[in-house]
Amino acid sequence: MSPRNMPGPGPMNRGGVGDGKKSRNPGKTLKRLMSYMTAGYKAKWIFVLIFILLSALAGVIGSLFLQVLIDDYITPLLGSAAPDFSGLLRAILIMAGVYLIGIVSTFLYNWIMVTVSQGVQKNIRDEMFSNMQRLPIRYFDTHTFGDTMSHYTNDIDTLRQMLSQSIPSLFSSMITIVFVVCAMLYTSPCLQCLLR
Repeated sequence: MSPRNMPGPGPMNRGGVGDGKKSRNPGKTLKRLMSYMTAGYKAKWIFVLIFILLSALAGVIGSLFLQVLIDDYITPLLGSAAPDFSGLLRAILIMAGVYLIGIVSTFLYNWIMVTVSQGVQKNIRDEMFSNMQRLPIRYFDTHTFGDTMSHYTNDIDTLRQMLSQSIPSLFSSMITIVFVVCAMLYTSPCLQCLLR
């Protein structure tokens, strides 16, 4: 076996973790990554943000509606001799509709993000392959096959997972926190005075 074909200390021999190199300029790297995400996907990103807003808003409204459901519909029925459940049924249907909107919105933004991440993954791999064809032969003599393939498989797949899962979850968590704080201030004016 020739030296160039022998397994070296590439990422494939370390469980595909990567070569451990960190970006010298994370801001520039993130900006370049965002350029891949927005190129040709601006409309889809707008829909993703809208659906994330709807999903977070539905969760908060559903939680607030529990108080209305108990105080205005369930509690009065407990002391009634001839309870009328029509109002309670209507309120439960409204609550189910709110949660259904949240479920559908979550499904839609996840589905769109899968499409976007797959497209970005393809664009990055095409650009990498085009760049690899222009590399000198010396590059392939000094880099193992596993090292090169790891960039195309493990690294790009990790990037796809970040795009399809981590970034939407980050946006969703941030928006949910904002809505929850607003709901807390709306529910308790005293809390609002304390925060001031």
